[in-house]
Amino acid sequence: MSKMKKLKKPLSKSTIRLNEQLRRKRGIRDLPKRFLIVCEDETSAPRYFEAFKKHFKLDATSVEVVGSGHRTQPIQVVKTAIKRQKEAARPDSGTEPFDEVWCLIDGDYGDKVGIARRSASANGIKLAVSTMCFEYWVLLHFEEYDKASVDCDAVLHLLKDKKRIPTYDKGKYDFREIVSKIHTASTRAEKLRKPGIERGDEPENQNPCSEVYILVNTILPAGQ
Repeated sequence: MSKMKKLKKPLSKSTIRLNEQLRRKRGIRDLPKRFLIVCEDETSAPRYFEAFKKHFKLDATSVEVVGSGHRTQPIQVVKTAIKRQKEAARPDSGTEPFDEVWCLIDGDYGDKVGIARRSASANGIKLAVSTMCFEYWVLLHFEEYDKASVDCDAVLHLLKDKKRIPTYDKGKYDFREIVSKIHTASTRAEKLRKPGIERGDEPENQNPCSEVYILVNTILPAGQ
């Protein structure tokens, strides 16, 4: 007979109060909303948002960042987010439900992004798409680049220019060096986002484009 899985006990009120006191003492910010960010990859985007959390001293329970378990197709990323969303909402989860759930997806998947978007929308989940890939968002920390790229490798080549990050490595780069420029990158991304009827309004139809700024501005409004 298999052993029954023990249910995780919710945190006691005294433990919650103690955690809040420790956060205030360390200068950690507890956001009014709880966010889940599910990243397509296991390297660049998760490392970026972990650096973002540290730089702005965001409480770990306010912004949770996870990879998709190497299941990189857009619909797979969304399914991972749905699963996490439901698990957190269970009464026995021991955590608070997420107020907002986001998926970071590369726009080079084309029409597959639209399929994932419909599933995400049906479950109250939002997408932050970067075309061609997440590295375009990183590139915007250095300049207002508006020229199309043929693929993600081309974006990586631009990012590795000696004036930007010549030693960039998707799995090793320390994003703490650039997250202080996040509001500048957001301003550039918003300015360059040009939806139109002729080309299709969705970000995967605009090359280059990144809507990560919407997620960033939702978590951390400009000027904070």
